[in-house]
Amino acid sequence: MDVSILYKLKRNKNAIILIFIFYCIFGSIGWFKYYNEPHIKDIQYDNLSPHMTVSYVRAIVWYHSRGKLQELRSILLTDDLSNEKQVKTRITNMLKHRTTAYIRDFNSMSTPVTGLGDWYESNFEFEAFLNEVFNLVFDKKLSVDEKLRDISDVMEKYQNETNLKLISKLKVKEN
Repeated sequence: MDVSILYKLKRNKNAIILIFIFYCIFGSIGWFKYYNEPHIKDIQYDNLSPHMTVSYVRAIVWYHSRGKLQELRSILLTDDLSNEKQVKTRITNMLKHRTTAYIRDFNSMSTPVTGLGDWYESNFEFEAFLNEVFNLVFDKKLSVDEKLRDISDVMEKYQNETNLKLISKLKVKEN
């Protein structure tokens, strides 16, 4: 190694120490300012706006409806429809079970409506919906595909009514 470089480093030892001290001071000041910023403590995550709440509810309920229709197709094709009591019990249990999946999801979220899942469940007219579904299921004039098409329309009707109630509650303007 060149002796002149070592000599210069030894001579500038004080300069290197001074630079290191400034570096530590400015670094400490920067971290102090970063940790003491007031907005950092007030950030809320996973807090849905009214618009996002309505969009999320629509999407999730529609998604779960597709699964309900598939399971309903299976019931219509495999169960003995002459045994009304058993078919009604299976359909009711299936609809309630599949609905609780997104009700729990809605309740776990931070939205403008506290307990969104419970609110949705109490505002969805389940008994009236169920009666319309049963009327279609036991209509002997309709094929399985026609029943499913009509039940899909009934589902959409009740979902839209409940979504309109949610929009009204949140005072969201539709586009």
